[in-house]
Amino acid sequence: MAIPSKQQALTPRQREIFEFVRDRILNRGYGPTVREIGQQFGIRSPNGVMCHLKALEKKGLIARKSHMSRAITLTDPSICRHSLPCLGVMSEGGVFRRTDETDGGIDFRDLFDGSGQAVVQVRGTTLVDQGILDGDFLIVRRGPIDRSTGFVVAVDQDDQLVLYPALADQSPSLPGGEILGMLLGVIRRPGGIRSQESGCNGRSAS
Repeated sequence: MAIPSKQQALTPRQREIFEFVRDRILNRGYGPTVREIGQQFGIRSPNGVMCHLKALEKKGLIARKSHMSRAITLTDPSICRHSLPCLGVMSEGGVFRRTDETDGGIDFRDLFDGSGQAVVQVRGTTLVDQGILDGDFLIVRRGPIDRSTGFVVAVDQDDQLVLYPALADQSPSLPGGEILGMLLGVIRRPGGIRSQESGCNGRSAS
C-alpha cells in the first residue's frame, strides 16, 4: 500500500506513534492520552511524548486542543476505518461472552487494503449450498492464485459464477471461462440486495 505523502516525512518512531494514535481514534472512538502513548512506547517523560505529538501536528497529520488530555484528532478525512470494536464472542452452543471494546477490535484491513481488491455482487440462490446468499458481496483479490488455501471465484464457459477450493487437485476445468480472483471475504447486509439503492452495474451472477 502506498504511504501518503505526509507520512513519508515521518521518522520510524513518529510513524509508529501516528499509527497508534490513528488506531485508537478509529477503532476506539477517541485518542490516547500522553500517558498511554508513553506506556505503549516506553517513553518515560511526558515531554518526550509531547515532542513527537508536536512533530506530527507540525507535519499536518494530527490536531490537538490544549488543556484536553484526549483531544487529538486526525486531519485527513480520507483515512479509512478498517477495524470495528468487538462486542463479544459467541461460542459453541450459542453462549455469548462479552469482550472489552477498548482492547482493539477486529481488523478487516485485508479485505480493503490493496489495489487488487474488487467486488462481485451476487443475485439469486445459485451459490446457496456454499453459504453465499442473494444480496451478498464477494470481496475478491485479483492477481496470482494461491493454490494452497482458500477459494477461487470464477466464471465458467456458460457465464455462470462458480466458487471452488483453490487446491490444485480440486480445481475444475474452465474452457472458455475466466478466473476473477481469490475470495477474501463475504459482506452480507440485512435484506440483501433489495435493500440497496445502487450496486454494481453488471450482469447478474445467478
